[in-house]
Amino acid sequence: MLLSLQGFVLIMSCSRIIWKKECKSALRSPVAWCVFAGFTALVSLLFIASLRAGDNTFEHLPAMFCTQVYLCLCIPVSLFTMRLFAEEKTSGTIEMLMTSPVRDVDVVMGKFFAAYTLVVLSIGACFIAFPCYTHIANPPPAYSQNSLYGGIIAVLIVAAMWCAIGTFISLLSRHQTVAAVATLVIVLAFAAIFTGNVPGFEHLGVFESIDFADVARGTLDSRMLCGVISILVFFLFCSVRLLESRRWCNAVHN
Repeated sequence: MLLSLQGFVLIMSCSRIIWKKECKSALRSPVAWCVFAGFTALVSLLFIASLRAGDNTFEHLPAMFCTQVYLCLCIPVSLFTMRLFAEEKTSGTIEMLMTSPVRDVDVVMGKFFAAYTLVVLSIGACFIAFPCYTHIANPPPAYSQNSLYGGIIAVLIVAAMWCAIGTFISLLSRHQTVAAVATLVIVLAFAAIFTGNVPGFEHLGVFESIDFADVARGTLDSRMLCGVISILVFFLFCSVRLLESRRWCNAVHN
């Protein structure tokens, strides 16, 4: 038991170093800040458009806002995950990564949490628009704080799943643009499945539709939650195994 605990602490320590390095590298670039600003602007515009289309109905105001965040989430996910491993291959530093004494699970988890941290920052930035709207609205709309918190939690859970998919695709691709486009397409496909808009998938229990109006009322379906967590764990597991296989291939060729 003590050895298992020490191993877990060691993994988290190495992952933390990689997470810190990736986050610093991304935040020093103006691209990350442009993504934060662009994502916030896009979500705000879609939120205003949905309010106008709904004839100013505020019954599920937090759900309406969280739905727009969910629909646009593929953009920061694809842009922040595309560079995780594809950039290492382009710059040639992937060989140093393959020969380093760091475990494969440390590398994958460190890079995954770095991308997820940046996506969470993007979500936090766009949620600034919601209190701004409620402050300037006349009369101020009435809504439940718990409804807003429930929607935020649902968005964060889905964002983790998208980041796991993006991490795996970045590991497969050699070019950042290819990784970004592939992640965007696959995440949009998963999003369509989870919203029940793909024929043939609407009756599968593991792909329960995400209805933020239900989430706001506190009726999040456990089947949907299990499906999201299962996909998250599956893609992280595949990423670790793929990195391990490439390390072994490099060792054989050398």
